[in-house]
Amino acid sequence: LPTLVKQTLRYSSLNSTKMQHHILSVEDQEWLRNQLEASGLVAFVANGAVLPRASGADDKPMVGSGIVRFESPPQLRMSFVLPNLQKTIEGMGIRKGVTLIVGGGFHGKSTLLSALQVGVYNKIPGDGREFCVADVRAVKVRAEDGRAVSSVDISPFINNLPFGQGTTCFSTEDASGSTSQASNIVEALEVGASTLLVDEDTCATNFMIRDDKMMELVSRDKEPITPFIHKIRSLYEDNGVSSVLVIGGSGDYFDVADCVIMMDSYTCLDVTARAKQIALAAAEKAASAHVASSSQRFGSIFARCPIGSAYKPNNKVSVRARSVISYGDIELELGGLEQIVSMSQTNSISMALQRIAEMAISSMTLSEVLAQLDVLIDSDGLDALAPGHFNGNLARPRLFEVAAAVNRLRKTGNMVQKK
Repeated sequence: LPTLVKQTLRYSSLNSTKMQHHILSVEDQEWLRNQLEASGLVAFVANGAVLPRASGADDKPMVGSGIVRFESPPQLRMSFVLPNLQKTIEGMGIRKGVTLIVGGGFHGKSTLLSALQVGVYNKIPGDGREFCVADVRAVKVRAEDGRAVSSVDISPFINNLPFGQGTTCFSTEDASGSTSQASNIVEALEVGASTLLVDEDTCATNFMIRDDKMMELVSRDKEPITPFIHKIRSLYEDNGVSSVLVIGGSGDYFDVADCVIMMDSYTCLDVTARAKQIALAAAEKAASAHVASSSQRFGSIFARCPIGSAYKPNNKVSVRARSVISYGDIELELGGLEQIVSMSQTNSISMALQRIAEMAISSMTLSEVLAQLDVLIDSDGLDALAPGHFNGNLARPRLFEVAAAVNRLRKTGNMVQKK
């Protein structure tokens, strides 16, 4: 053991040049991410970045002569001077508002969005995406058929369910694609998400769009779902929440977009002007008012309070995989949380749930409990999640993923709305 410590932990045994470069790079990534808010951005993608990964099972950068490195369109180009590396870095700034990523299949749309969803984390040198950074409060949302939902107000999106079932305090053990996606968005907003990342490939179609022909056939009073397209503008203009969407099948989103980016064989183009021309021409040709993309007020977000006793696992907790926690007698599925990037984070989430069982007292809201947990980790480190038990396989999860795990626990009465 002393030899192992000497070889791995003593500075004199390490490559000091590589270590210093690693530290300076990570500090510069953190600095760059902190510039986004003042620059009016939700993300920045550096020129020269290698966005494609080696494979779906290998997160290392793709290699080979055919790799297309990222290059910003001239219209979206911005630059920053990195304080440590003392060099100017140029790239694409994605501004606050509604941004679409369009293009043909297999041209790099989802690859760009994947780089943004992990842009909340710093990368090691050589990752290829070191200076692809995103708003720290960016959350990837998707449909999750079958997930549990507890006491969520999904009425901004879904109302008037058959047989009088209410949606202002909606609970189910088996959510549909649309109710799960509505819940995912509302839950993210409840704990402070300021940017939503959405890929239509993992969304419920009827939640995203309902075209004019379908609205003519099925009247509005017979359709309980208000598609996301009707809420996306007010979500930004009234609530300050931006959206970045991969869209390949619905041009109606051109009407509500601030910026439209096209990926063409992994080359990035700004096609906003053309998209707006197409939208305007379609509106002028239409015989009646185009309502498929009309905007509506978003609605309110209500806080909820976790019931601490519901999160006690009776000392039976094990992490079976990055996306699965055995928690008491419950299999907690986290496969829909794409911003969990390591099993070490899942280990920490399993411990955080147990601390929440102790911390969730009285009428504390979920946000208040998470804020208290954040302060505890800042003060005492990850070991504070399990006092007296030293675990070397922990990595800090974001509070958004901890909250998402809380929300997916299949336990009756685990959450109540704050009155």
